[in-house]
Amino acid sequence: MNITEICAKKLKTLREINDYTQAYVANQLDISQNAYSLLEKGATKITLERLEELAVLYKTTPQDLITEGYDSVLSQSRQDPGGHTNFPPALSVLEKKMYEQTISRLESNIERLYEMIGQITSKISVSQ
Repeated sequence: MNITEICAKKLKTLREINDYTQAYVANQLDISQNAYSLLEKGATKITLERLEELAVLYKTTPQDLITEGYDSVLSQSRQDPGGHTNFPPALSVLEKKMYEQTISRLESNIERLYEMIGQITSKISVSQ
């Protein structure tokens, strides 16, 4: 794989792990969503300036974005490291991050459901 392909693959993975849309990342870079999409597909070579901006966004280094391997870039990139550490050691860093993201979303959904149940219970109590 060449540098453009490595970077493109990492950009997509990091965007998904951080739950960003292409439009959001493009806005952060002050470019169109289509222009960002081309970077993520490897159809456009990335400039040093863009690489530095993306490194800041994902809290990593430009070098980590263009070299193979995910461990260093993923350990630094996640906004919320989460407290879920009971994963089997055989899981890769990427798999752990994906599971942490899913767990986080599910916990948020559970909290919203409890709030809705509370609101419905209050309305029922007032009606009776």
